[in-house]
Amino acid sequence: MSNPLTSLLVAATMALLLFSFAGYQVTGETAGPRLLGRLASSLVELDRWAPAHRDDLQLVARDRPDESMLIDDLPVDVLLPSVDILAVGENDRALSEVLRDAMGRRLYAEGRGVLQDDEGATHLGVTDPVRWAVSMLSADMHGIWRLALIATGVMTVLFTASFVVSKRSPLVPMAAGAGIAVVVSFFGWLMAGVIGSMFESTVDKEIVEILRDGAWLGLRDSLAAGAVLLALIYLYRSLLAPRLDGNDDYYWPEVSEAQDVYPSDPA
Repeated sequence: MSNPLTSLLVAATMALLLFSFAGYQVTGETAGPRLLGRLASSLVELDRWAPAHRDDLQLVARDRPDESMLIDDLPVDVLLPSVDILAVGENDRALSEVLRDAMGRRLYAEGRGVLQDDEGATHLGVTDPVRWAVSMLSADMHGIWRLALIATGVMTVLFTASFVVSKRSPLVPMAAGAGIAVVVSFFGWLMAGVIGSMFESTVDKEIVEILRDGAWLGLRDSLAAGAVLLALIYLYRSLLAPRLDGNDDYYWPEVSEAQDVYPSDPA
């Protein structure tokens, strides 16, 4: 395999590895429910809904303090312990966070089938951006990203191993791959911001903002990987490469020097 082709493969797999890692993070058990909770909140404008329904929720929770209560007036039905509702008191922001987290967790675990419109229907059209946003952030998608991360990791190791076997450093093509990921992530983040400014719908704006957050996470990961690889390249070229350049004089002194250092026994 030619050197340029091998370098291209290492750069491409490195970029794919970083994209897979970003996707794995975005759909993880921490980020996924949080982003889906934001999406569900935008469907009902939760910051307005919570204050308007706080007193009713508190009343029901006080009547059954040791039980759980079903809240079915939201885009996602949630079952919450009454103590969680009572704990927030009159703090509307805290109530919104409790409801947002509950909707996000259920969406993440069960997928788009639990979403409801104003009439209680759960059908989402194929072209509905909410349908695709929920599908791309669910726990099932997290498993797919895990497989992609493992596959791209194995491919990157195999291609970089060919450099090591031929006594060449794979750091430069790996840094190039990180650079590709930086450029793609940056333009994705930039374009998401531009597109988001064109929408008026709160839901559409939130979906684009979620995409922007994902691109930002990929940009951050790629910049970190690129910085580490550039530091390794510097260390390799300044410290290790001179010792591996095949110059025998670096390791072995001249015969005359050896004789001076270790003179023969006069006897």
